[in-house]
Amino acid sequence: MSNTNARSGVATSKRPVPGEARLSVPVEPTARRGRRARTAVRLICTDLDGTLLDSAGAIRERTLSTLAEAGRAEVAVVGVTGRPVRDTLDLARRYGLTGPVVCGNGAVTVDAGSGRLLDCRGFGPGDAAGILRAVRDAVPGVALGVDSVSGLRLEADFVRLVPDAWSRAAAEGGSAPVDADPVVKILAAHPMLLVDELAAVITSVVGDRVVITRSAGDFLELSAPGVDKGEALRSLAERRGLPLEHTAAVGDMPDDIPMLRAAGLAAAVANAHEDTLRAADIVLPSNDDEGVAALIRLVLPRTAAGEACRI
Repeated sequence: MSNTNARSGVATSKRPVPGEARLSVPVEPTARRGRRARTAVRLICTDLDGTLLDSAGAIRERTLSTLAEAGRAEVAVVGVTGRPVRDTLDLARRYGLTGPVVCGNGAVTVDAGSGRLLDCRGFGPGDAAGILRAVRDAVPGVALGVDSVSGLRLEADFVRLVPDAWSRAAAEGGSAPVDADPVVKILAAHPMLLVDELAAVITSVVGDRVVITRSAGDFLELSAPGVDKGEALRSLAERRGLPLEHTAAVGDMPDDIPMLRAAGLAAAVANAHEDTLRAADIVLPSNDDEGVAALIRLVLPRTAAGEACRI
């Protein structure tokens, strides 16, 4: 993910101040953080909403400039988001971003410039319809939607419960899967059940047929088995021939945790969910303080010859 501006960033400090990254208490042993610190980062995977984007849903100027700087230094920055394909491409084109972007919590990879589909790991034929039927039968009042390669199809009740769920990409027609348009994610909300309660009921019904995550709002996202942001990071690294210790990831919500666990360096923005903060090696400034820009500057090579900042 790159564009055409350039600007300098910030360094780290043990005492958090605006615009700087700080160390968090690691979930895993200190030795693991030490292993991560010995290698140069060549791939950064970043969540979008609440992480790369500010609270208004925009990418700020310093972050855009730093993305361009990363591109010139041959450090790849890839957006990995729960957003649908069409919504993600709209965002990328608005800011002139290029390169791959990963949508649907790891299910779909597209080229931001051309919109060309690079990878799709959705539900198998008939699987989505069976899961939708099982959930609907077991959970009276549940509101559903499907995210497919072509866009979102949301039931009217889901739109009422979650009015701001990527509304620009929503299409009419309810939640019924469409032939030749692979379903990559199923959405579920309920007017009475809390998301944790809804997750427990759905788990009891469909078990290991789905991976349940939550990225924003009071609704659940159901992906196919083996699909998450961590697998997306592994795939991106493999395509580039990079060991995982040369990767970094940054996010704010629980659906980002698999990506943080897979990466060589795990970062969370200061506004992140408490579980995501616990999974991070470092805590960055918030999304509104352009924490992703701070991470990029932290890991950029010192010189064109490739000497890297050590974390």
